[in-house]
Amino acid sequence: MSYVLSTMWMQHRFSRLRAFWEAIQALGFAGVEVSHVVRQEQVTDLRPGDLPIVSVHYPAPVQPSPFPQPADALLTSLDPEARAWAVEQGRRSLRFAAEMGARAVCLHLGAVEMPPHLEWALEQRFLGRQRRTPYYRELRDAIVAERARRRPPFLDAARRSLDELASLAGELGLRLGIESRRHYREIPTLDELGLLLDDQDPAVVGFWYDMGHVEVLHNLGYHLHQEWLNRFGERIVGVHIHDTLGLRDHLLPGLGELNFGHIANYLPEGAVRTLELDWYYTEEELVAALAFVQEKIG
Repeated sequence: MSYVLSTMWMQHRFSRLRAFWEAIQALGFAGVEVSHVVRQEQVTDLRPGDLPIVSVHYPAPVQPSPFPQPADALLTSLDPEARAWAVEQGRRSLRFAAEMGARAVCLHLGAVEMPPHLEWALEQRFLGRQRRTPYYRELRDAIVAERARRRPPFLDAARRSLDELASLAGELGLRLGIESRRHYREIPTLDELGLLLDDQDPAVVGFWYDMGHVEVLHNLGYHLHQEWLNRFGERIVGVHIHDTLGLRDHLLPGLGELNFGHIANYLPEGAVRTLELDWYYTEEELVAALAFVQEKIG
């Protein structure tokens, strides 16, 4: 299997994608995932076929938001103008992906708007080793209940946005993957992913499995990691590969707690395999990470 590297690692290193690709090709990567750290001016010199862009991570290339939130947070906005702008950014990402010959687009699908302080407090209790206390369970249950109370209009907006983007993805011959997210207030939860996928053509819309995000929310007690694989393994369009330790994600594979050999059993052969790693890792560490996942995942 071939692996690509996210432009997340490009930060503080390269101003152009060509230089980024030349560096990572020498390390053994087979392609690029253009993430939402890439700006429009960084790709203006690109032509189709210049470099192997395998996937695009919406919203990319990123445009400054005229609203208080970025595009990926606005796909569930209750403000029609803001949601329409966010959908248009999705269309831009899809057209860019098709022009550059990419196979898939990874999609953040917004969130249920709710104060983030309760989730922050739960994470502090986790870090304080209080996960097995009644205080922790009561707070987690309160977060789940509050999210459920607020959810209906935001999930409806997410569905409308997804329908609009899926329509264009189908026309362009692209696959769209709904990413599992890092915060519980974000869409989708485990059950919401099932609802969203049931409405869509499996040939067009699937699951973008971010293994680190799933594991962090598993550690917090919101769901079981294994359930995502059991229920949606066959719908995986792409995977973001990184390791986790407690609440810390985007670690080099092998530094944390994930069982990559087990996860490998659930990854479809055609899924995009992207290492999504922080910029501060060295080239030598990236080579070691790539060798690790090639051994454990195949």
